[in-house]
This record gives sequence, structure tokens and C-alpha cells, in this order.
Amino acid sequence: MFLRLFRSTGAQVIVFIPFLGVLLWVHSLLNIPHSQFLFDRVSMPLYKAVVGVLPPGTIHASGFTLLLVIILSFVLSRLNTRFMILNNRSYLPAIMFVMITASYPGLQRLNPVIFAAFFLLFALNRIFKSYHRDRIAYEIFEAAFYISAGSLFYPFLIFFVFIVWVGLTVLRPFRWREWVFSILGLALPMFFMGSYYYLTIGEPLRLFYDFKAVFEAKYSFADYHVLFIIFIGFVIVMMVLGSEFMLKELQGKKIFPRKMFTVLLWLFINVIAVYIAVPQASGELLILASIPASFLLAHYLVFMESELWGNIFISVMLLLIVLIQIFY
Repeated sequence: MFLRLFRSTGAQVIVFIPFLGVLLWVHSLLNIPHSQFLFDRVSMPLYKAVVGVLPPGTIHASGFTLLLVIILSFVLSRLNTRFMILNNRSYLPAIMFVMITASYPGLQRLNPVIFAAFFLLFALNRIFKSYHRDRIAYEIFEAAFYISAGSLFYPFLIFFVFIVWVGLTVLRPFRWREWVFSILGLALPMFFMGSYYYLTIGEPLRLFYDFKAVFEAKYSFADYHVLFIIFIGFVIVMMVLGSEFMLKELQGKKIFPRKMFTVLLWLFINVIAVYIAVPQASGELLILASIPASFLLAHYLVFMESELWGNIFISVMLLLIVLIQIFY
């Protein structure tokens, strides 16, 4: 039932993904969530600019956020198609992404992590592309640039420059210039933003104070709903099973897919590390964690032999998400 549809690559699944997004967001579109996050009190400059045009807490802002989630899901599928991460032209990463991000209704509203996720995916695209470069890979500069630019929406994305360095280590032979390029790429958006502040308000260090305000803010995140905890626990169990399955399959894969999955694994570890180490980081990191999780779960489902177990897995996920929407 579900698994056969989700595995298909026809036009019906392309239409189904936006339909699924609307279905899983309809409750929040009619009842805008009012969860308070740190970014509601202390915001980065580019997110402030978006909020100035599209205030959160409105159906227009939530509808726009849903549109961004759907676009993000297709960007994930495009990444898979371009680099054949799953060795299969599947839309399953997109479907998994829409489902996982819908599991926390508090994020079904305008938030800076949605924008940061685009920059993270752009960075991954450049990191993976650098593998095929025989000479200096300027894609590393671009990847670090995207990470830095995304941090002007969501400050904690700055820590994901670690993934650029993982990509350098895993995908590239050592060339010291590429490591220097990663630092330059990281610094350039900060320089542009500082220059803008200097030219407009005469405060070149204003961006430094923006970051300082975020990391000094006292913030206590609300407890998670028990159904959300059950959902995350279920997804983690499936990820463990998927990881075990992948370890068996890795030996039969080409070198490049193995290295891409290694980068994605480190991306997931990076998310967990930021969540644990940064007191101000909270549930919004689910959106970034959904990127590697979607690829891992999609890989497990694409090659799952038992259609029955695949349908049970997807049905349980959907049931829990619907219950979360009702009782959140």
C-alpha cells in the first residue's frame, strides 16, 4: 500500500508529496502554534529581515513555511538523483523529510531553521561535487560560504562548518589551500554583513553582538509532548535497524556512495553534538537532523524485502504524527 506508492518514481508521487505536506500541516494552518523559541526573542539579521516582511503567527507565514518544507524535500530528492546516494532514483527522502519535520507542530510556523536548511543542503551539494575534482576544489570555499550565510538566519548553523572539514577529510586528498579556502568562505559573509552594518548604522561589530546576545541568552525550552518522544524513539529504533542494514550493504557499494553516507552520518552526529553542547539550542534542530535521517530511512525502505514490514513502519509513523497533531 504505502510502501509501493512511496517507492514509485512516477508523477503520482510528485503530486502526493505536497498533498501529504498539507494533510500533516492542516491542523497547524488552522490553529497557528504559539511555541516560544529563542529566535523569537533574539534573532539573527537575515531572519529579522524576513520577519519584518512576513510576521510569524499568521496563516500566510505558516503557509509559506509549508511551501519551503515541500521545496526542501524536493531539493533532497534532487541531491539523491544527482549523486545517486541511494543507488535509486527515489522520492523517499522527500517523503521521509516531510513526515519527520511534521512530527513537531511547534515548528509548523515561520522559523529560521527552514532557511538554514537550504544553505546546509547547498553546502552538501558542493561538498559532494568536490569529490570529482582532480585539482583544487573551489567547491569547498562555496560550501563554507553557504554555512556562514545560513548562520545569519540561524546562528547555530555556524557549527556545521565541521561538515565541510569532514568532507575535506573523507572525500579529498590533503591540500592545505582547500582548508584555507574553508576559513575564507566562512569569513566572507561575516565580512559582508559587518560592512553593511558599518555603512548603514556605523557599527561594524554589530554582527558580533548579535551572536553574543544569542549565546548569552537565558533560555529554557518547554518539555516535549510524550507522543513526540514516542515518535522520536520509534524513528531512532528504525534508524538503528537501517544502520545495521546499511553496514551489511556498504561492502557492495561503490566508494563514492560509501563516503557520502559517512558524511551524512557525521552530519547527524553534528546535530546531536550541537543539541547537547549548546544550552540555547532546542527542538528546532529536528529540521536539520531530518536531512541525514531521511536518507538513512529512505535507504532502508528502498531495499526492504518485506513489503508488509515497510507498510507497518510507515503506517505507525503516520499514525503517531496524526495523534501528535491532535493532542499537541
